[in-house]
Amino acid sequence: MTKLSSLRSSVWVWVCCLFAVASTRSFASAGDLKLQAQLVWATNEEKPANKKLTDLDAKLTEKLRRVFKWKNYFEVSRQNPISVQAPAKKVAMSAKCEVELRRVDDATVEVKLYGEGKLLKTDKHPIKSLLQGEYYILAGDDKEKYDDAWFVVFSCAKDGK
Repeated sequence: MTKLSSLRSSVWVWVCCLFAVASTRSFASAGDLKLQAQLVWATNEEKPANKKLTDLDAKLTEKLRRVFKWKNYFEVSRQNPISVQAPAKKVAMSAKCEVELRRVDDATVEVKLYGEGKLLKTDKHPIKSLLQGEYYILAGDDKEKYDDAWFVVFSCAKDGK
């Protein structure tokens, strides 16, 4: 074996080892995704005194106001952190709302939204945008009050990935 071919073999072995380590690290960290889910009520009315609601943080409120028409956004509930892995995990957001989260692969999370026990929507979302600080938002009309709405807002949990 010549020195050049021996060097090529050594370099090839090192490249394979580095790839194996990088793949293992990527896969290990892939299982560590933690999300926060917030159930949000949107309305033009003021905050009712008889309901246990929390004001949203300013960043999320501003993001919603830029896109949607409502004046006020209140947090009804929050689940944090939700560990998102390959086996689906169902989480109750309220008595009428549940979400099921499942990691499809290293790049995608699948969300199933249930209302009153019925599957309403199944959607897939890229994990990369969540890791970059973006929100993933599902929305619908409020059945109890005309002109109000609800949102389920997903983001990376504060302790992140």
